[in-house]
Amino acid sequence: MKFYFLILIFLLNCQVSWYHTRVSKNETKETPISEAENVFGELGTACFISSFKFQGLETTGDSALKLNPIIDTQIIENIRTNLKLKNTNTKHIKHIYGVPKSWPYLKELKSFRKIKTFDRFKEIQNLSMEPQYKKTLIKYAEIADADTYFFTDEDILTSFLEFENCDTYYQLNYTKKEKDNYNVVLFLITLGILPTANYENHYFTVYKRKAFDLKRETIAYKFGYRRLISWLLLPTFNFFNDVENYNKDYRFVDHAKDQFLSAIENKYSQPLPIKHLNPVYGDIIGSMYSSDSDLFKTQIPVDTRFAVVRDGKQNVSFYDPIHGLYKIQAINTNTKINSDIITEGFEKTLKSFITTNLVDKVKKNYPKSTILHEMYTPDYRDGTYTFILEIAKPEPGIDEFKKEYFVFSCFKSQSQIYILSRSLPNDTSSANLYQLAESNILDFYSQISFQSKYIEPKPIAIDLAMNDEKRKTETNAEDDNYDDEEDDEEDSEDEEELVESGGGLQGEMDLSGLVSILKERTKIPKGKLDIKPGRFQINQSKWNPPKMKSSKFHIKPGRTKNFSNPRKWRK
Repeated sequence: MKFYFLILIFLLNCQVSWYHTRVSKNETKETPISEAENVFGELGTACFISSFKFQGLETTGDSALKLNPIIDTQIIENIRTNLKLKNTNTKHIKHIYGVPKSWPYLKELKSFRKIKTFDRFKEIQNLSMEPQYKKTLIKYAEIADADTYFFTDEDILTSFLEFENCDTYYQLNYTKKEKDNYNVVLFLITLGILPTANYENHYFTVYKRKAFDLKRETIAYKFGYRRLISWLLLPTFNFFNDVENYNKDYRFVDHAKDQFLSAIENKYSQPLPIKHLNPVYGDIIGSMYSSDSDLFKTQIPVDTRFAVVRDGKQNVSFYDPIHGLYKIQAINTNTKINSDIITEGFEKTLKSFITTNLVDKVKKNYPKSTILHEMYTPDYRDGTYTFILEIAKPEPGIDEFKKEYFVFSCFKSQSQIYILSRSLPNDTSSANLYQLAESNILDFYSQISFQSKYIEPKPIAIDLAMNDEKRKTETNAEDDNYDDEEDDEEDSEDEEELVESGGGLQGEMDLSGLVSILKERTKIPKGKLDIKPGRFQINQSKWNPPKMKSSKFHIKPGRTKNFSNPRKWRK
């Protein structure tokens, strides 16, 4: 058996691989990407167009509103962000075509072309219409803004021409994929003496057009690799393999997409470093994150090349230095929250829950923090509480405070309370703070798909309720102490983190991502977090086995019983 294993290792290492990247302009000959021109060198306002067909949710479901999975909106936002750093004006045009001329609420669709606010959902709820039309309007109200255009079937010929205040138009497309193998049969017949070769290519196209000019320029990018395998080669042991081994979490198409983004930003160095995504609980495939609890899925709202992802069973936070912090939490409700909703109402219960579990805890570290603006919208997701939290951080050595702004929004669905939060830019002025906060949090909502679950409440004996509550409190206290001891050993001495219990426990909230970003936005910690470009946080728990302590170790029932501590059998 060991002999065959050695043969397999020998075969897999007798190979050479290399990347193959080319660019062609207007279908001319291909040249190396390093010789390509600057794509975004034009003056004026650059408009990036995302086109997708209108489809009513009454026939196709939520998937109708998803853009092309390869060229997603986040790529365009990354490009626009980098261009803004170079003082270039940019716009992202959402071009929605194919709206039926007879669709009864076309006027309401076009009315969404304004700054996003929660008032638009109130207007929709006040309309008397069939439920499927209302659901369609609500979903498009989440994604539509001032740069969203709706066109009917009759307008299809004129819809691709001109948009407001645009000087140059850009449209990014994923064109095709090529993958093939050569000489596989002869390679197997000759037991590897004759070589076999395989390749994979991904093509991306940028269409560029000046305003009021019908002729467009086409720039095609090809990103691929070549691999040669033969027993005639001496064992290379991966020394001559430039191509990384890809897994389901990070496919070659994802790497090609990163290379494309780097190329059009005119970064012609070596191919981007490979990032191996190792989320602690959830799954990342392409640009989509799925929570471990299956309660939500979301497009990653930051640039994955420079991002940090921290997640748990029911919560996740995304951060990069440019886009800031995004966080999603799903908190299971308990009996008290459900009873408070019945007796005191949903609005009062949500506000009390947020004040106790979030605002009061933040004020312990930053007493000058306060809620600037809050609003409750009963017409959006059956009741949504949104507020802006101003956190005043004391400046070292100065009697001044640095102000940070975060927008939070929460709603209840079945047995979960969902809390969305994101940071606002530091240069946000007080004049447009409220409008910017509402627009930004609605942008975040439009990227998330929620899948709530109903949790059947467990019957509780009235005479044993107090004793059970006491036991749970003691057990949670022991667990928290144990986790804190492990965290202290793993963290560096000069880095402290406040880690709450997370979204897994009922009625508690995870503040770790918020506290981390408040301590220092641009500091790169030396311990758990690794935010070097091109890499995600590595899950240390996968490589370091848990430490066994006598106070925690027990045998689960079914094998034998731990008679020393019966209350641990239920774990």
